Amino acid sequence: MKSILIIPSRLASTRLLEKPLHIINGKPLIQHVFERAKSSYQGRIVVACCDERVKKLIESLGGEAVLTAPDLPSGTDRIYEAYTKIGESEDIIINLQGDMAIFPSELISKTLDVFNHVPSDVVTAISKLDQDILNPSLVKVAFEKHHNSTDDLTFGRAHYFSRAPIPYDAKHFFKHIGIYIYTKKALAEFVKAPVSDLESIEKLEQLRGLALNHRYGATLVNGDYFSVDTIEDVAAVENYFK
Repeated sequence: MKSILIIPSRLASTRLLEKPLHIINGKPLIQHVFERAKSSYQGRIVVACCDERVKKLIESLGGEAVLTAPDLPSGTDRIYEAYTKIGESEDIIINLQGDMAIFPSELISKTLDVFNHVPSDVVTAISKLDQDILNPSLVKVAFEKHHNSTDDLTFGRAHYFSRAPIPYDAKHFFKHIGIYIYTKKALAEFVKAPVSDLESIEKLEQLRGLALNHRYGATLVNGDYFSVDTIEDVAAVENYFK
């Protein structure tokens, strides 16, 4: 099926002022995300933004950008508005978070491949979490490996997401990585549904999808990940580049 990758970007971050344009290692954050996506995905890439400066930056890099409403409640709503504006011709929509400055080159392709292994409405990625288990900023996943998976090719089902350590007494914990890939139908259902009770409690939008009975497939991806939310995260990314 035909896919498109959309990167949501908004300036109104409370923890890092004008986050997409924040300079990290000589480049704005959104440029890092766009260039990394371009190097690892061969399809159409669109940045869904709410500021003309971001749009002009992406276009100066030879990319495509779409202006969306500034007051949308989530990044998923932003990619959906952009998707509807550009024609809705693709069957699969990749939502790559606009603050993911560093991610492994296999992230997008391997996450897309979940559709070939596990019946899913939405697919996402996880990685092993061996420390800082109690940190609520690291979203934990109750993950169950698919019966056809092998040790070196792990696909499965994400049953629940939480800021608390789950499942109870687990030998291995997994954290959620900021990528969602929706079928066209699942994305439309998601943005039209109200916020669910558990989503409101955990402050995790993927719980709305689970409340809609969407099947979340997932894959285990190895590598380095850095999302930028705070000035401390900026320092961590710059140290990584050094």
